[in-house]
Amino acid sequence: MTFRRGAVLLLAVTAVAGCSNRQAAVNKQPHSGTGVASDVGGVQQIVVRSGTDLRFTPSTLVVHQGRVRILLANTARPGAGPPHDIQMSGLPGVDVPLTAAGQTHSVTFTAPAPGTYSFVCSIHAAQGQNGKLIVR
Repeated sequence: MTFRRGAVLLLAVTAVAGCSNRQAAVNKQPHSGTGVASDVGGVQQIVVRSGTDLRFTPSTLVVHQGRVRILLANTARPGAGPPHDIQMSGLPGVDVPLTAAGQTHSVTFTAPAPGTYSFVCSIHAAQGQNGKLIVR
């Protein structure tokens, strides 16, 4: 009887462990918001924030064809959070460099024909830190 109970218990524990989601909690956080660029001195500008949550806020950026500036603000306290960058897919040279906690970096470019372009934080892509740029 003891062997049977042990086997049943082992089987139950294995079944529960097999059903668990092994992703870290940060990977489960939703992406938030859509941001529309505003005109700043004749350039469409949009601020994207990221910190310890490993998410871009907003994660969807809407712009029109023409000059665009994307500012990446790392909202983590200096020394208390990871760096982030923006690597744009399908738009060569449109990348925001590595931005340490408490800092801001930007990229200015000419948005091409209408379409949707994806971007990621090259350091945290595996954790799901991504977004999209929609050119209207």
